Amino acid sequence: MSEIKALPESIWLRIAAGEVVERPASAVKELVENSLDAGATQIRVKLFDGGRLRIIVEDNGKGIEFQDLPLALQYHATSKINTLSDLENINTLGYRGEALASLSAAADVEIRSKYKDSDSGGLIRTHDAKIIEHVKINCPYGTRVQVENLFSGLPARRKFLKSASGELRRAAVFLREYSVCHPEVAFTLEHDGKEIFNTDGSGSKKRVLAKIWDDGAEIQNINVSAGHVKLECWYQARPGRIDIISFVNGRTVSDPVIKSAVNANARDLMGNFALFFTLEPSLIDVNIHPAKSEVRFRYPTEIYQALKIAVNNLGSPIIESSFIESKPVININSYKPAQESRTNYSRMPAMPRKIIESDSQKDSQIFLDDFSLQPEISQPEIIYMGQTSGGYLIYDTHGKIIIMDPHAAHERINYEKIKSLADESKNVQKLLIPVLLHPTLALEANEYAKELQDNGFELEDTIKGVELRAIPALPERDFEPEALLRASLGALKNNRDGDTKNILWRTWATMACKASIKLTNNITREEALTLWANLHECKQPFVCPHGRPVMIEISNQDLTRQFGRE
Repeated sequence: MSEIKALPESIWLRIAAGEVVERPASAVKELVENSLDAGATQIRVKLFDGGRLRIIVEDNGKGIEFQDLPLALQYHATSKINTLSDLENINTLGYRGEALASLSAAADVEIRSKYKDSDSGGLIRTHDAKIIEHVKINCPYGTRVQVENLFSGLPARRKFLKSASGELRRAAVFLREYSVCHPEVAFTLEHDGKEIFNTDGSGSKKRVLAKIWDDGAEIQNINVSAGHVKLECWYQARPGRIDIISFVNGRTVSDPVIKSAVNANARDLMGNFALFFTLEPSLIDVNIHPAKSEVRFRYPTEIYQALKIAVNNLGSPIIESSFIESKPVININSYKPAQESRTNYSRMPAMPRKIIESDSQKDSQIFLDDFSLQPEISQPEIIYMGQTSGGYLIYDTHGKIIIMDPHAAHERINYEKIKSLADESKNVQKLLIPVLLHPTLALEANEYAKELQDNGFELEDTIKGVELRAIPALPERDFEPEALLRASLGALKNNRDGDTKNILWRTWATMACKASIKLTNNITREEALTLWANLHECKQPFVCPHGRPVMIEISNQDLTRQFGRE
């Protein structure tokens, strides 16, 4: 008996559908791309329960003729390619003829469409991948596709869907990206009857970018060429991380070549990048991924070169990777010097004889908490000598000269304070004036509302929108609330081990490190002495959280030896 059998149509249809439609956002993507290929200038997307219950996409494109509606629901039926050679010169977003067929296999689908030259429109409905109705109707020009109960017949796939807010955010991210690439199209996104996002179709990329990037900073633009590649690069400085949206010939892609090129060339340019690559269709292969989210370049080095030219010509000041102002704030109220430049402290731990280096390959945010030393107890009189031209601080302990890196010292102090906070019960700082979140940020915050609330954030949905009303009460520094929220969301989205509390306090500690005083800061005597005192209250004062030394000591014996006075 043969062990090889042909799968029933009901099974292979759903297998094929699962490759194209992964979640509500991918269904939205396929339908919106069809609308754009149809020349639509207005596209409205309506989601219910994050798209898990219902998805509606309406456009004013050229429409589908009545007799073609059944063909549109068949696999590999398309108006966009005809011959094998067409695969090497694809100028449309869709071309495989599988989007609507896949949707009809994964959900119940209804299409209402009126072709641009027709007197009447048509309606077609499917259930269980079979056509159950096909009639003529009166309807507006364009196409309206309604998808009901996505994956209702595929419980294994449905159970992996995120919450309604999570699925909504993914669909919103995709729609915002296409609104940037097609600013001449007016996009609207609604969720459960409430408008979430819209653009006016004015044709201005800068206007759309200002709306989705939302923080008011200057947006730069530069156009460059490298070989066969033309690149239109838009950039907005934003401290903390690099975010990239990229398009190739009008298609949104998430490509490792592009990402690695940006990360290699823009290390000092934290912020938002929108990259629009244009090249001959024959020089790229778009047929390598079921969702068409990746492409293959014939000349990938030209992509790298174009990005390098663009980044080097952004006119860019070096952007500090900091979420708050860099001006040092050191509490000097507790400093009561016995003399003008002298004070006594009961403990001065001995310096370690070796430096521990962090394993950056194991953990890019590794912190050293287990550096156990037995400090020597002494009661030296500390004299602050001054600050070198390089920014280092010099102390005399009547037996040793200590040279301190103030940035590393302040990193250690801030880090241990935030670590101490994480070990305690939740501590909340109410905001005097609530922060109204931009819709993009509100979507992300709603997706992680429970995790945020459990760790000190308070969000409230008001008539005006989602407001941030409280943040974790971090010690000593007042972090800008929205920046703290953004950084925390970034950590939660990349959290793979499930330890929410740990990933958040490490993020806050990293922010505190970046906010520490710099070597370029001029430090007063009082600040230098307070820094010394606060450092020696730390559990591990010898190294910064990343493993670099905080202090270097030179004993009087060393100096005597160096000057030949032995």
